[in-house]
Amino acid sequence: MYFLGLLSLLVLQSKAFSTNFPDETIAEFSINIYNQLRATREDENILFSPLSFAIALGMVELGAHGSTLKEIRHSLGYDSLKNGEEFSFLKDLSEMATTEESQYVMTIANSLFVQNGFHISDKFLQLVKKYFKAEVESVDFSESASVAKHINKWVENHTNNMIKDFVSSRDFSALTHLALINAVYFKGNWKSQFRPENTRTFSFTKDDESEVQIPMMYQQGEFYYGEFTDGSNEAGGIYQVLEIPYEGDEISMMIVLSRQEVPLITLEPLVKAQLIEEWANSVKKQKVEVYLPRFAAEQEVDLKEVLKGLGITEIFSRSADLTAMSDNKELYLAKAIHKSFIEVNEEGSEAAVASGMIAISRMAVLYPQVIVDHPFFFLVRNRRTGTILFMGRVMHPEAMNTSGHDFEEL
Repeated sequence: MYFLGLLSLLVLQSKAFSTNFPDETIAEFSINIYNQLRATREDENILFSPLSFAIALGMVELGAHGSTLKEIRHSLGYDSLKNGEEFSFLKDLSEMATTEESQYVMTIANSLFVQNGFHISDKFLQLVKKYFKAEVESVDFSESASVAKHINKWVENHTNNMIKDFVSSRDFSALTHLALINAVYFKGNWKSQFRPENTRTFSFTKDDESEVQIPMMYQQGEFYYGEFTDGSNEAGGIYQVLEIPYEGDEISMMIVLSRQEVPLITLEPLVKAQLIEEWANSVKKQKVEVYLPRFAAEQEVDLKEVLKGLGITEIFSRSADLTAMSDNKELYLAKAIHKSFIEVNEEGSEAAVASGMIAISRMAVLYPQVIVDHPFFFLVRNRRTGTILFMGRVMHPEAMNTSGHDFEEL
């Protein structure tokens, strides 16, 4: 099981061309991003890492002043906090997530690539190292091909070679002054693993009622499960929530599945931070039959419009105040790129697909059945802190290639 998130923020020069942190803050921010993505992606697959967003934007926030800083803090939900409290929280969160004592593997790496000779505030450098343990390296962005190659190598090294070609030479020029890169890598095995020999070809029915064949994993075991109502009468108004823990029980994947008769898009508007917390508090451990697709995918998101939709606009304009980062008053954010990778399989490593079909009954079963054979919403969260590490939905599993790491885009 792998999850990866990357966020790259490129800053160009315009004229040349341990805190009391509200539990729901990151969750609400996560939902807001998700809603922005689904508004523009209609029935497409979605995959992103809210944690990666929060950390990378935290680095930018450290360099902001005035109305630019105020806008970022407001959009991230930090208004109720004392100035700077969020940085201590993000630092604590990162350290807690990457502890070597965990039974999963998670790394969070941050780096600043600075144009040779371009002055970055000493205080800013001290702060990004203090809160985000960011590496700082000087490069020559005019040598765009070699810089892209160098940054891509850094990304590969910090994502276990899962994400390649993150940036290209087209992303840089002699006008580029700074690139902030954040990489989040997670690998965890299910606490109760699926047996590869139980994986079979299965029909997945999309919201338009077309069907595709996918590899479907199966097991019967004890999981956290609950049924909730969406307030409608359609299909009884009931949807299922299944939480599958990874080894160590600290991290889990939560799957939200509407009844097959109900399109996922009718359920999505209900999702709020408080509802996610309600799911987490209400699911009960019980024996469940689980049918879960095996898939792997990679997705890149141009975040400029997403962040603008969240109200973060000034950093992309010539009125941006990033003077806490540099005494150059003509700095603004030109590009924001996020790239995520996900692999969901039987035990956290490659497994062969078995041929054949599964015949199942939806009636007269001894235990609840969660049959994920139609579009679903998922998130990976820290059960202790409630922090959402990854979030997304699967609408078109046929766009997800499980035969290696050369994936189609979602």
